[in-house]
Amino acid sequence: MSRDSGPNVFQRGVMALILLSLLRREDMYGYQLVQETERRSGGRLKTQEGSLYPVLYRLQEQGLISDHRVLVGKRMTRVYYHLEPAGEARLEEMIREYESMMTGVTAIIREEVPPCGKDSGRSTDMSGPSPADSAGPSAAICPVPENTKSSC
Repeated sequence: MSRDSGPNVFQRGVMALILLSLLRREDMYGYQLVQETERRSGGRLKTQEGSLYPVLYRLQEQGLISDHRVLVGKRMTRVYYHLEPAGEARLEEMIREYESMMTGVTAIIREEVPPCGKDSGRSTDMSGPSPADSAGPSAAICPVPENTKSSC
């Protein structure tokens, strides 16, 4: 099996989305985030604490989350992470981007032709605008492969 196969590649790409979503409900500490990820995904998503912290630190640097320390017992301190207003706004953007991307992936793997609509021709690639974006809203096209029936 290739190193690039399996759920880990997918998990790495959406870990920030998962963490922000979990923190939207309540403040959590690292191990709790690991447990909740697995529990809420029905065991489909498993991660290690060690792979979680770089993402948490990056989210903190971006101002999307903050942390606070809580003394547990006499000596142990837990670091709880909190979703900031900027993180809530970014989470909403990420959810829209993720849902759009998954619609596109599903269409490809199920060999479906997307319906013509206001979002046709828009790219979820965040590296730059699609041709339809730069040409304005009237330039949205319905990409239909040859020999494929469409209602465009």
